[in-house]
Amino acid sequence: MTPESLATVRVPVGIRRGGADTVNPYDADTRPYLEHIPTASGCSAGPRVRHDDVFAPEPAGFFRQHLG
Repeated sequence: MTPESLATVRVPVGIRRGGADTVNPYDADTRPYLEHIPTASGCSAGPRVRHDDVFAPEPAGFFRQHLG
């Protein structure tokens, strides 16, 4: 993925990140998507949330809003 390719994304993208995620750390693996995808929105699921924790029910609302 490059900043140029991410900039072409036009569908809604919801990103949830965990503060304790060591598999996909924020600076290396999340921030680039939030910075370069124009339709991306995101928030932290909490400072102690790890990569393998379940993020429900928040994603369900995102899908209901955009997929109806």
